[in-house]
Amino acid sequence: MLHEALESKLGGEVVVRSTSVSGRIFVVARKVAWAVLNGPGALNFSSVLIRERVVSREDVEQVVAECRQSGGNFCETLVTWGLVPRDTMRDLLRRHMSEQLEALLSLTDAQAMFVPQPRTYSSQLTYGLDELIPLKEESEVMANVKQTLEETLKIEGAFAACLADSKSGMCLGSVGGTPAFNIETAAAANTEVVRAKMKAMSMLGIKDRIEDILITLGEQYHLIRPLAGKEGLFLYVALHRASANLAMARYKLSEVEKTLQV
Repeated sequence: MLHEALESKLGGEVVVRSTSVSGRIFVVARKVAWAVLNGPGALNFSSVLIRERVVSREDVEQVVAECRQSGGNFCETLVTWGLVPRDTMRDLLRRHMSEQLEALLSLTDAQAMFVPQPRTYSSQLTYGLDELIPLKEESEVMANVKQTLEETLKIEGAFAACLADSKSGMCLGSVGGTPAFNIETAAAANTEVVRAKMKAMSMLGIKDRIEDILITLGEQYHLIRPLAGKEGLFLYVALHRASANLAMARYKLSEVEKTLQV
């Protein structure tokens, strides 16, 4: 049914129903514009944005109110208001719709119906099916990220590690931490450090790459290592200063980076 909808010149929606859940997949101009799952544990996109700390609940409420009044698109309004960069929004939305599609396509007792219906859609955030269903490949990437971070935590003195995106401030994976130290919050805050250093290098005309950035505290070392092959991504590890060997930690983190596939 989904392939039929994507081949239709009119577009429309695929309605999916099972005994426990239901969902809709909206198709515009032969691309998927939206996918929504309704059932136990299902999260809408705004809830995901709040949970991931991309925007606040107050931001979401204001944008929803504006869209109800103007008829605008929720995601496009977030971008227009400068709350979420377009590239970040596109990636977040793709991941969310991939999860929705995966859940709908995995239903064994579902019935589906395609309802052709031309509709206007005030957003350029649409996706080809191949963008949304490399699901197995993506799960393998996430498994590799988890394994790499677990190896990072084996570095002597390390007690928390994560992979973060300096463009969005989001963590792609994290391990460890303590009640007093949230590694995801620390990484998000230190994206400003990475961006500031990149800006300084640009202003100084230094055409080189950052191997790592060290932040020395009274009781901790924080080591930031931007990935050589992936602009914007960096490994972040926190170590107990009393038990860490800084030179060995830098070496082992460089070795761990080589095993990371993103």
